[in-house]
Amino acid sequence: MSEAGWAEQVVARQLGGQYISLSPKLTAELLLAEHKRAVRVVKRQLDLYQRQREVEKDEHRRDLLAGSIFACVDLLESLQRGR
Repeated sequence: MSEAGWAEQVVARQLGGQYISLSPKLTAELLLAEHKRAVRVVKRQLDLYQRQREVEKDEHRRDLLAGSIFACVDLLESLQRGR
């Protein structure tokens, strides 16, 4: 799905299927809610990968999980800087 299609779907869901012009305040609230959701998702994945890595015995799998952890940390830093 394109970014425009995704954004329209989010707005339609919030407004019960209606598509109207949005106020700047509502637009900002929707964007902030999506940003918070993205931060929560990345934090949840980071926690999951860290817990999996702690109990993993296979060295190759531990290395793969370490890469996933680094990727999540980079994403989280970018999101928290507002980029």
